[in-house]
Amino acid sequence: MKNLRKLTILFLACILFSCKKDENTINAEIAYSMLSDKTWFLDYKQTGTESKNYVGQSTYFINFLNDRTTKDSDGTKGSFAILSSNGQLQISVNATTINGNPLIYTYQIESIGANNLILSFVVNGQTTKMYFSLKK
Repeated sequence: MKNLRKLTILFLACILFSCKKDENTINAEIAYSMLSDKTWFLDYKQTGTESKNYVGQSTYFINFLNDRTTKDSDGTKGSFAILSSNGQLQISVNATTINGNPLIYTYQIESIGANNLILSFVVNGQTTKMYFSLKK
């Protein structure tokens, strides 16, 4: 009887502690659903203290599609994945330029909402933040 009680407690402990959800996967899937099947237009870009405003102008846009492919206004096409690294979500893109050259890059997702997206990347120690929105 004593052994049965120990086995029951051990079994219940295994069930309770093995049902833990992977928070990184959940966050990536939420970000994926908020990001995809939309056209994101670049409104504003900031590199260091320099900024450029594109509101009201024809500018760069990027589509992240439901089938996890992407295409942008420069003619670049490829696939994307949302990854989590050290608690930070990233968009990893593996694409081909309009001239057929491979293009691989990663953006940090600073913020994502229903109508706004902020991405960043670092080149030569300089951080650039890009502010996107949906046009209606």
